[in-house]
This record gives sequence, structure tokens and C-alpha cells, in this order.
Amino acid sequence: MARYRGQDIPKIVAEFSSKPQSEAVEARFIWLDRRPLMVLIDRDGHESTADPATGSPTVVSDDQVFAAARHLLPNSAMILRERLEQSDAYWYSHHQERPIPVLRVGFDDPERTWFHIDPRSGDILGCTDTSRRSYRWLFNALHSFDFPLLLRYRPAWDAIVWSLSLLGLIVSASGIVIGWRRLTR
Repeated sequence: MARYRGQDIPKIVAEFSSKPQSEAVEARFIWLDRRPLMVLIDRDGHESTADPATGSPTVVSDDQVFAAARHLLPNSAMILRERLEQSDAYWYSHHQERPIPVLRVGFDDPERTWFHIDPRSGDILGCTDTSRRSYRWLFNALHSFDFPLLLRYRPAWDAIVWSLSLLGLIVSASGIVIGWRRLTR
């Protein structure tokens, strides 16, 4: 994280000398590739970035985030740079809300690591590797039925989960009845 941020946070706070131009209720100070930033959060939870020296709004470009992301795994080459404008099979909202848009950065390290990064602030939202992506299909997909097609058509997901739950209840109840009958003989 220190390589990604490029600096230590306390230095920004010590030099902070401006009043933000927005009605923020929370401020976080971050570095992004040696550039100090202030992330402001308003009452509705919306985030914006500002220059901590002037308080004026600033925009973080995707290229700035990708340049900083190269430092996350310095001994590996960045082989994937993409901006997700909608959910996909690995970045989706189901049991937890996932922000969109998001930047995905992938590296050629032995684990094939991906980072998901907020394009507004440069915050790292998640990190996955080959084993976590396999686990996503072997556990999450088979236990939660969070297949992309079913997640897009939520009533279909509800119908399948309710049907399978009802089937499980019937099988469990019949097992109890059969067991009870056998015990009372």
C-alpha cells in the first residue's frame, strides 16, 4: 500500500489549510501515486475528491489510478486494465453492495492477482487471485446460486431458491417421518 500511495498520510493532515467547497460531513486524506487528495463524503454518502491545499474539487483520472496500481506488485507486469461500467461474473452485488464503475487491474504474478479499485478516489475495494476466483464458482455459485444470469433476473433467482428450499424441507420432513416410524416399531 505504501508503494501504491507513494507517501504517508499524516503529512497531508499536517499541511491541510483549506476549507472544502462542498458540504462534507467526513473527510479522508489519502495519497495516490505521490499526489495528496482529500476524499469528501456528504450527508447522502456521495464521495468527491478535492485538493487538500486549496479545497477545490479535483478529478482522479483512470490513467492516474492505473499508473499508481503498477506499484501494487512491482515485480509483476500489469496485464489487465479495464473499467467495469456494469457488474460481471466476478464483481457483482448480491449479498453486499458493490460500487460501479470500478477499475480492474490484473498482474502476471503466479497467483494472477486482480485488484478492484474505485476510480473516484483510488481506494482498493478488493483483491482476488486464481484460487478466490475458483472458490467463487465452486462455493458461491453452487451454494448461493449467484450465477450472473440469475442475478440479472432476480425473480428467477427467488423462484429457484424457494423451490430448492421447499424441496429440501420435503426431503427433511420425509426423513423425519420415516425415522420416527422405524423407531416406534
